[in-house]
Amino acid sequence: MLYPVRGSWRFSIFLAEVVGRQHQVVKTTMVTMLHYKFALAVLAALALLFFVHCPTSSAAKSYADGSAAACGGGDDTCPDSSSSTKKSKRCLHPSDFQHHVASLFDNESESVLTLLRGTVDKVISNEDANELVELLPLSDFVESSGYETDNKDRAQYTAPVAYAGLGLKELSTTNEERYTRLLQIREKIRSATESSLNLCPGSLKIDYTTIAQKTEGGAHRAHADNCVHYFDDRTKTAVCDPSRQHPYPKRVAASILYLNDPADGNFNGGEFYFANRTHFGEVEDSGRVAVETGKMIYFTSGVENLHGALKVERDSSSEQDGGTTIPRRLAIAMWYVFDESLEEFVPTFQASAASEEEATSSLGGLKPRKVYDPNDPNAPKELFTLSIPDRIDISSLFQSAGAYLVSQQNKPLAGSWTISQYGEDTLHVLFKDHSAMFSLDFGVALIEATSHAKASVVVERYTDGSRAASLQYMLQESVLLHGLLDYLSNVILNESSGGAEEEYVGHEMEKARDTLPARRAS
Repeated sequence: MLYPVRGSWRFSIFLAEVVGRQHQVVKTTMVTMLHYKFALAVLAALALLFFVHCPTSSAAKSYADGSAAACGGGDDTCPDSSSSTKKSKRCLHPSDFQHHVASLFDNESESVLTLLRGTVDKVISNEDANELVELLPLSDFVESSGYETDNKDRAQYTAPVAYAGLGLKELSTTNEERYTRLLQIREKIRSATESSLNLCPGSLKIDYTTIAQKTEGGAHRAHADNCVHYFDDRTKTAVCDPSRQHPYPKRVAASILYLNDPADGNFNGGEFYFANRTHFGEVEDSGRVAVETGKMIYFTSGVENLHGALKVERDSSSEQDGGTTIPRRLAIAMWYVFDESLEEFVPTFQASAASEEEATSSLGGLKPRKVYDPNDPNAPKELFTLSIPDRIDISSLFQSAGAYLVSQQNKPLAGSWTISQYGEDTLHVLFKDHSAMFSLDFGVALIEATSHAKASVVVERYTDGSRAASLQYMLQESVLLHGLLDYLSNVILNESSGGAEEEYVGHEMEKARDTLPARRAS
């Protein structure tokens, strides 16, 4: 007797043989009714045995070969996106998934890479994307950092040209309709990424969400999302550099959702691409993903999926309007982890722009002090508040402080600091290891005004909430802020008449210095 093996040719022969015998029973009376019933019982039992097993697809078989978990125990199932039928395959738990990725690490065949990357069309409709884009004016975006490479082809963080972003923190305090729309789209993207990678529901936790804006010249070089890579000279293959710390080593996957296309954004280029892990990161045509509204790209985070974005260029047709329309390529970028403790904090909407304007008006043009959610692990820590004498023009002081910080951004080493302006009167100062940054917010009203001052500069330190700032950051932050306090002291006291005001300023400077983790060098 031939035993049916799922998916094999022998099962087909067996079925044909049984059916043929049934037909023979009907045509003749040579086989008794008992034999007929027995044959039907055997056929039913074998059919039941077949259907209780997981259906075989190329993806499911690869998962089984890689992790022995794609058809494991338990009741977890995921839809098979490669089939229009209602069949399902066993989903992967986080530990199984990581083992699965590791087992495929050195195999770059197209059939294997499709298990670790891909695209999904129309995750959101054109209408939903357009409505969100209409709520994203160019001026709202904050300059962001990204990836470049140094002379040794080792990826590092620098500030790329023409790249800006909006995170949940900024979005949760400005426009409630926009924020609500984003949160709804955000979950659609997370769920689609999880399903596409065959992960069990609820496995992926969002580590960070940003709306990314690339204008003319905006691009990203090829990089991995969870390690700093370089190309081995002997094998010409990208490997993680164990000697260099990546700020987000626990990221496991990422996704990019296009919000507009070249015609709507007045640009050419800007395509997301996958670079070869071999041949020094060569980019082939097959690795480019055309910019189409609503299309999502998903992928695992390691060097198996080196990726970047091609340069955004101005559409030549924009010359018809005098070149005044700024090209913008917009996308929602999201990174994922399995560790719940690293999950991104989602703030509730706190205040509209109108209410902030009213508060500013009531304070005589000064800004109210920010109030943070006490449950937000990413809320900044205030380092100090520096009172500014009434006779000092806040706008001029802001410009002077910015110029000083820019002059110091390559100390102690080139690229140590990245200085960017947020809004009209706030500076962000980011350290090269991305373990922390600090901000200077000018023109904040003092909680208790004095006879000398009503305004202040508030200095706050930011981390990602899951780890402390590095020791190197803490040391260099102190060095930079001590120097800034010296500079501001000279600016403020340059035209001072001395006496009580000079004593007051000196006292304020010393209070600020006492909050820094390292003393000023003598």
